[in-house]
Amino acid sequence: MVRCQSAKYRNIAGQGLVEVVGVMICLVPAVLLVIDLGMIAIGAGLNDQACRDAARAAASGPPSLLTVGDARAVGSGTPPHDRASAVVKKIYMTNLPMKVRDNIEAFETIRDVPTDAGGAVDGEVSVKTTIDIFPPFVAGAIVGHNGVTLTCRHSVPITYVMPAKIPNP
Repeated sequence: MVRCQSAKYRNIAGQGLVEVVGVMICLVPAVLLVIDLGMIAIGAGLNDQACRDAARAAASGPPSLLTVGDARAVGSGTPPHDRASAVVKKIYMTNLPMKVRDNIEAFETIRDVPTDAGGAVDGEVSVKTTIDIFPPFVAGAIVGHNGVTLTCRHSVPITYVMPAKIPNP
């Protein structure tokens, strides 16, 4: 009789171990996938914040040209692009498996330029940033070495006010 009870006990303990292993096989990949999706969500939020701050920085000073123009590309070396690029480079570097790209796209639209009396420049600056996210677990295996690439675009009105030109006597 003792022998049968011992065999019965081993079967129950073995069944519990099999159930735990079966649940872990399903649960561990699901948890890793949730962590990957969380990393992608954090990257999307980071890119949105970087883009918004870069657009605000680009719009906070003088435009690249004080002439009327629509959706004019602003290249590197111009004040709006340099201000936006500085924000992205100095603030949004992380140790997470994601990186906001250094090369940003900036466009400006100038509708009105004040005369010699000075005044506010009427226009807006649009900045586009891109982030590469490299999920470390299950999603990373699915998307491969290139990761997930997300872009964001924000437009902000120019807040620059030109000073009045004082004529020389």
